[in-house]
Amino acid sequence: MLDDFLKYLEAEKQYSKLTVLAYGDDIRQFLLYYGVDEKDFRPEKVTHLDIRGWIMSMVSEGAKSTTVNRKVSSLRSYYRYLMRRGIVSRDPLAKITSLKKPRRVPVFVEKSKVVRFSDFLMEPSADYETERRLLIIILFYATGIRLAELIGIDVEDISLEQREIKVTGKGNKQRIVPIPQIVALRLKNYLDLRKNICNSDKNPLFLSNKLERISRTEVYKIVNEVLALMGVEGKKSPHILRHTFATHLLNEGAGIETVKELLGHSNLSTTQIYTHSTIAELKKSYDNAHPRAKNKNEKD
Repeated sequence: MLDDFLKYLEAEKQYSKLTVLAYGDDIRQFLLYYGVDEKDFRPEKVTHLDIRGWIMSMVSEGAKSTTVNRKVSSLRSYYRYLMRRGIVSRDPLAKITSLKKPRRVPVFVEKSKVVRFSDFLMEPSADYETERRLLIIILFYATGIRLAELIGIDVEDISLEQREIKVTGKGNKQRIVPIPQIVALRLKNYLDLRKNICNSDKNPLFLSNKLERISRTEVYKIVNEVLALMGVEGKKSPHILRHTFATHLLNEGAGIETVKELLGHSNLSTTQIYTHSTIAELKKSYDNAHPRAKNKNEKD
């Protein structure tokens, strides 16, 4: 039954192989806790108390609430599949609610660091390899696109005249992302250099050294190296640049609905996590500028 469910996710839901693998791992972890093999599993025998026991065991082992919720969600999807096919008549997860997740303020690159290296980032290069590295950073920061979205861009997805890029986000949802004029010029420069590498109209925008679509690992490496060069400490990833894009836009007065559309979020609540970053910036500005904050140790 589990194999049929995983095949359904890949064939009908069109989930990626990595996502399908994660679903399988999560459900098998529950089976391990429940004490049965896949072939001996009787899903109709499971109760909500069994699920709660599994949740408690994960929490006691130090699992984060986000991890627990993801694993429970995988099992929930499995039971919904079983119910639709009449294999079970009740859902033991109906009484199970998600654990509350601690709201984390997204990490982002300070604007001062971006400004300090803006000349370095925006100076066009005549070297293909250099231009490819810098354009990856620029696109992440200028558009806020996800790692998978950047990797999936093909040359024909770009319109330099309209100054926009078509990207494919989660759930294969496509959206149009606008780009500034200076980024469009960099794209043109890069595409001119790219023609010497791979002269074809329908190709991945970013190529590996083997002239294949660039991998997640290679993009991660590029982002890590360039952000380290910029003096960024701590985690250095494409998602940090996505956080930076959203935070800087909101700090400069962009509306949250606009940022939501640019990021490709389905729900406004997802975008609202970035307002915590802007509040933190406001508090910092207040402490630096307000006379009462500066002299809080002085008596009236």
